[in-house]
Amino acid sequence: MLTILWLAPNFNHYKARFLNHLAKDKEVQLTVLSGSGRQKMGDKKLNGDWSFKQVQLEVTKKDFGNSKLVKQHLKSIFSDFDWVLIPAEKKNLPLFLFALRLRKTYPSSRLFSYNHPILKSKHGKITFLDKILTKFYYRKLDRVVFYTEISREWALQEKLISPEKSYWANNTIDTIEIGKYYTFELPPREQCTVVFIGRLIKSKRLEDLILYYKRLKDDLPDLKLEIIGDGPEKSVIESAITKDNSIIWHGTLIDEAKIAPIMKRASLIFIPGHSGLSVNHAFAYGRPYITIDGQSHAPEITYIENGKNGFVLKGDFNSNLLTIKSLLTNRQELEDFCVNANSKGKDLSVLNWVEKMKSSLL
Repeated sequence: MLTILWLAPNFNHYKARFLNHLAKDKEVQLTVLSGSGRQKMGDKKLNGDWSFKQVQLEVTKKDFGNSKLVKQHLKSIFSDFDWVLIPAEKKNLPLFLFALRLRKTYPSSRLFSYNHPILKSKHGKITFLDKILTKFYYRKLDRVVFYTEISREWALQEKLISPEKSYWANNTIDTIEIGKYYTFELPPREQCTVVFIGRLIKSKRLEDLILYYKRLKDDLPDLKLEIIGDGPEKSVIESAITKDNSIIWHGTLIDEAKIAPIMKRASLIFIPGHSGLSVNHAFAYGRPYITIDGQSHAPEITYIENGKNGFVLKGDFNSNLLTIKSLLTNRQELEDFCVNANSKGKDLSVLNWVEKMKSSLL
């Protein structure tokens, strides 16, 4: 039996669902030590009858890595586990140093992380300090599991980590939950709809979303925009709705039974800014994903194959607009993109993730 303690400063619905599948594996016994997450950032907690044990502490994500309460609790249970996951982030450095001391006392308990290939600063910038701290984490951790195979290859190429302690497991969402409410089908012919799914935060570039949509409607007057999510930038959406009744805002939805009908109506998913697990979400429903090139994107951006299942746009506004419009108006191309997105979604299944994560630690 593989005993795992997973520290989760922010325990959102995505994480709860895929960890639940790991916990269901008969070879795994999983405990989650979680914080209270991000405050007023559009997150929504998911309550469920989980297969893992959860210990929740009233400590925010911001304070989690420096919390005495977290350290005290970690110390009391550290030796009960074969593996302890600590997210490799700058804000968690004090907690990581504390865990290193615990490992000296209890050498049978090992440390690992599941993360991006390198630490980053604001706006996705990689500083000299980021490189130094990344190398420090990777040197001290017993094992590092990267979000994608490409992330692992890049970290090896940059000599950030030694090959023997580096692994990968494609970061994903609960594709089984989606399968309960949705079977792949092509978008409706009679209606073109753009869908945005994600938290309403500045890095998502919501003003650009509305600007592109307005220009698309000049040529496609029947176009609709449906938005799933909430957050501190919701005023951008509220303002847009007062001027255009073709924009539908659903707020935060985490129940796939409610998300599925919206994604079924979608022609494509468009998030101009920061993109991560929303890529998986789009592909799980067999929908193309479009975003704009930028430094803030998460490793999941590499799942997008330009001109096949989506686009990472790199042109100016007008050329980007033309690319989106072309996909919306060329039915055969749209159908091909959807079929390719669906195929990629199957590769990113949650059961594949469980097997890769488990083999990384065995």
